[in-house]
Amino acid sequence: MNSKQQSFIECIHPINWLIVLGLVCTRIIVLLPFRIILTIGQAMGLLLYRISSSRLQIVRKNIELCFPTLSATEQNHLVKQHFISLGIGFFEVGMARWKSNQSLKKIIEIKGIEHLNRAVEKNRGVILMSAHFTMLEISALIGRNEIVQEDLPPMVGMFRLGKNSVINHFFRNTRLRSTESLVTKFEVKDLIRALKDKKLVWYASDQSFTGKNAISVNFFNHPAMTNPSIIRIAKISGSPVLPYFPSRLANGKGYILEVLPEIESFPSEDANNDMKKIHALLEQHILQNPEQYYWVHRRFKTAAGNKNLYQ
Repeated sequence: MNSKQQSFIECIHPINWLIVLGLVCTRIIVLLPFRIILTIGQAMGLLLYRISSSRLQIVRKNIELCFPTLSATEQNHLVKQHFISLGIGFFEVGMARWKSNQSLKKIIEIKGIEHLNRAVEKNRGVILMSAHFTMLEISALIGRNEIVQEDLPPMVGMFRLGKNSVINHFFRNTRLRSTESLVTKFEVKDLIRALKDKKLVWYASDQSFTGKNAISVNFFNHPAMTNPSIIRIAKISGSPVLPYFPSRLANGKGYILEVLPEIESFPSEDANNDMKKIHALLEQHILQNPEQYYWVHRRFKTAAGNKNLYQ
């Protein structure tokens, strides 16, 4: 049985019918004009916000911790805006999967490409240090030369396997439209090999981490266990590390994908200080559009004393 036959069998299994229906509806919706897609996404986000769930409580706790100076009303408004951003993000995955590059190019602006070009010229590969935002799949579009219109090396991305094979197949195919290949967190050697081959590596290390090498670094003034693997990868490969962040513009004006200058003196001999630099850059970007960060993740759950934080 080949992979296509296996995928078909999985799709027609009753347990996946709702997932397949959702994907079919998404496929139809992304045929619509961009602004209408955003409106539908906003409506879905509002629906998710109205439904009481554990994810809603996680977002509330994260917003409360990271934005303590906001009033209760302001915090609640930010929570609501975040769910609207999540709803839009759902259809952005469909856009990344099915919209033509020509259509996507019309709503994408690339900033800082000169920083990336200079880093590429060093011939040591490039690590694009990003993070988890609600428009994550839009971020991957920098790997499509048809959109960026630069003679860039191919990009290798990260991929996390979930529990559902249909969803895994969908997200994998979506991301492979923008990347040459994908690796999991267990395939770090493949990332290093890609950098040795002078490719781009799209890497995010901003979520909670429980591995033996985890270090505690403050994120919005709260301790958060963090994966420092990006430091080790940069040391071994000698590759420059450039912050890379997306932004969704207001009023349906599209997106900005921005590459920042190479992080100076990175990596150093102080892993904590290196990760503080990364967190500082990330926080600075988040503050521009705080609703667009992925607040549904239990970012602080593994820090000392935070075991029951989200209960």
